[in-house]
Amino acid sequence: MAATFSDLPVSHRFYGEMMYLENNKIITGFPDNTFRPEAEVTRAEAAIIIGRTLQLNGEQRNTMFSDVSAEQIASGYIASAADAGVIKGFPDGSFRPHHIITREQAAILISRTFNLTEESEIPFTDISPSMESYLHIKRMITENLTQGYPDNTFRPQLKVTRAQFSTFIARALNDDFKVDLPLIFLKDPLHVYHYHYKDGGNVRFVFQNEDNENWNLWHVYQEDGTSYSIVERQDSEGYKFGYPFSEYSLEVANPVEVGHTWDGYGEMPDYYKITADSLTITTPAGTFENVVEVTTTDGYVRYFAPMTGLIKATKDGETIAELMKIE
Repeated sequence: MAATFSDLPVSHRFYGEMMYLENNKIITGFPDNTFRPEAEVTRAEAAIIIGRTLQLNGEQRNTMFSDVSAEQIASGYIASAADAGVIKGFPDGSFRPHHIITREQAAILISRTFNLTEESEIPFTDISPSMESYLHIKRMITENLTQGYPDNTFRPQLKVTRAQFSTFIARALNDDFKVDLPLIFLKDPLHVYHYHYKDGGNVRFVFQNEDNENWNLWHVYQEDGTSYSIVERQDSEGYKFGYPFSEYSLEVANPVEVGHTWDGYGEMPDYYKITADSLTITTPAGTFENVVEVTTTDGYVRYFAPMTGLIKATKDGETIAELMKIE
């Protein structure tokens, strides 16, 4: 019979994941019949959960770390996980068992625990290649272990709760708990995007910076040598595109589901409608999957690809804009 906890209602977002680990004796509750799902996870607690997951030797014993003796309840799992290369100490020879782990540290631990190797592109705006966790987060994305937050961030420095860490582990162990990454349409700042417009010739989008309103700022260079600026962002409402400190349009609104409609700029009710959400579209720039088709009431059809944004637009069946090259 499954255990019940006074502070863990069935309605909790991660109830299934936590009870899955509890039923498999990977994580346990407390003597007062609480689970404490929002309590933050220490490095020692993470070692215990990982050790039980991998069925490591948890017998308490002395370790290589100056601050983890045999008296530490997690010492056996800390020693075993260190021997397995899953966890590491600090340059001063300590382990710091009572330090709280962050989301990026959790990503590193999960990646090592399950020996993840496959990598996907990172859509999160607050993750960079210079971070130690970069490759590990890419691997978690590939395995559908994380979604990030609605504003397209991963928030790597946030401290991890028992509910969150349990969920990462449960997703890695059981495909039923895995999640699909939300479609992120922002362009990759590391690339230059070349378009051809029917009425404007060839242009190229070059990333400039993130402005103080959390919009990605792009300079658009035209064939005649002139240029102008465009901004884009993605948040809980969806993918937005427009002009700096001026008007913008909600190009793909959440939820990204066929049949979803939303209003256009000004007095245009139900101007936009998602008419397809998993297309494969080929342009001169390549073949794109999971493309979303957005149709407007005046005959425009726009196609948006993950990590690219607009790849093609038509008006009454005629192509009026197309992505030609990414470099």
